[in-house]
Amino acid sequence: MNDREFGNKIKQDLNYGLGRLDARVTERLKQARERALDAYAAQEQTASSSPYALAGHHGQVMHHPALAPLKWLPLAMLMLALLGVMYWQQEMNADEDIDVALLASDIPLNVYTDHDFHSWLDSSTQR
Repeated sequence: MNDREFGNKIKQDLNYGLGRLDARVTERLKQARERALDAYAAQEQTASSSPYALAGHHGQVMHHPALAPLKWLPLAMLMLALLGVMYWQQEMNADEDIDVALLASDIPLNVYTDHDFHSWLDSSTQR
């Protein structure tokens, strides 16, 4: 059962129960609903029209859904991960460029496998 079917089932059950209520009770419920809607509309109108609507809210963060930091955290983490991958790829490309330069040079490949060459290279870098 999906959400829509579940909602329709609840609606049917409530409508069935509403039909079994006394007419006096349903009228009182209707009046209470109308009063609540009128009070809500009046509250919304005064809050949006008053220039001092936010008076007394010094330093408090407005609770707007777009400003919720937890919604932006996954996006920030994804961006950091992508930046890390880009940096790693650039480092790998630099190593590949060095390898290509060494292989394309005039030095024979057996020099790189010669142990005496590595010994000479180690001793020359220690000076």
